[in-house]
Parts: sequence; C-alpha cells; structure tokens
Amino acid sequence: MEYLTPVSSVITVVIWIIYLQLFFREYHRNSRPYLVFHHAHNDNPDAICMLVNMGEKAVHVQCVQAVLCLRDGQQRSITITDFNRINPDNELIQQKIRQGPVGPGGYLLLGTFREILLGSSTDETHTNWSIDDVDQLELRVAVIHGPSKFPVGARRSFTVSQQPHLRLYPTNIHTEQLVRRRDWPVVRSWVESELNPQRTGSDESDNSSQQRANGDEARN
Repeated sequence: MEYLTPVSSVITVVIWIIYLQLFFREYHRNSRPYLVFHHAHNDNPDAICMLVNMGEKAVHVQCVQAVLCLRDGQQRSITITDFNRINPDNELIQQKIRQGPVGPGGYLLLGTFREILLGSSTDETHTNWSIDDVDQLELRVAVIHGPSKFPVGARRSFTVSQQPHLRLYPTNIHTEQLVRRRDWPVVRSWVESELNPQRTGSDESDNSSQQRANGDEARN
C-alpha cells in the first residue's frame, strides 16, 4: 500500500504530460495556415482555379504567381492579378485584384487554368508563348497570417499534357505548405519579385526602419 501513492502520482504526471503534448500539438496545427489550390473538374483546362483558405484564421494575400516551364527549357513567371478596369465601389473587387484578406473557409477565384497558361487572367498585356509551349505549371501564393511578421506561402505543381488533347495533371494531391522558418526566405523572395523594394533579403520586423536605403531622413 505504501507504494500506491507515489505510483499513482507518477501515472498522473505522465497522463498530464501526454495531455499537454496533445493539446499543444493540436493548437499548433490549428494556428497554422492551410492554403489549397483547387482544380475542379479533374484534368479539364477550362476548370476554375481557386485559392481556398482552409485554416482557422484569416490570411492577407500579398501575391499569387504562376510559373510556366516551357518545352524549350525557359521559364516564365507571371502575376495572377488584374488591376485594370476596377471600380472602387465594386463589391467583388477582391476577386478582381486577387489580393487582400481571405477569411476561414473563404476563397479567391484565379480564373481558369487555360487563362493562367495563356497569361490572359493576369495584368500582362501580351505573351510570347502559346499554350502548346507549356510543359509544367507551378502556382504560388504568399500571405500574411495572423500576427506573423513574415509571409508564409503555398505552392502546387501541374503537368501539362498536349496529347491527345490539352489536359492538366497535378504532381501531388496536396498543396505544399511553406510555413516553417526555413521556408520564409523562399516566400519572401516571391513578394520581393512583385514589389521590388529597396531593401531585400533581411529579416525585417514590425519596427523596421522605413527610411530610404541610403539612410537619409525623409524630408518634410
């Protein structure tokens, strides 16, 4: 009997440790963003491409990109945004510019896959390739999640088949989530390619300087 009390105490401690591990694991998983590039209608190139926020918190979309690998070995990177012909009073402005906050369970329509492959769903005025030239497609998104100081992202790849007719096949059933610290430089480079800031590649924080790169004070 004299051993029952310490044994029961040890068992209680072990149970609490397991419970806390499960709690923090679940909290950590739920607090992370989870973004999905959705390809409806299987391999149909005329299907709508959707960016879906499956996380528990809202995200702010900074940029959406499509990287096209052409059959001659070249790559083309285009921005899936449309800043033209937008009425500021339009209630669907977020769907037009494909940026801004997306709540839990929300989504952005990115156009059809055919439009993305041709560059016609973007703000590009012309392209120098045809849809027959495209071999692979990679979709990328960079977002700000909750109070995080650093952008996180997601990407998904597709193979483009021309025979016997145009079809798209995903490389994986999952959208790759780039949310870890080691992924931050990759996602940051996507945003920098869009914004072309004077300062690049540094770990900026919410109190980082907004002075000009040469250190001069902004004139009043």
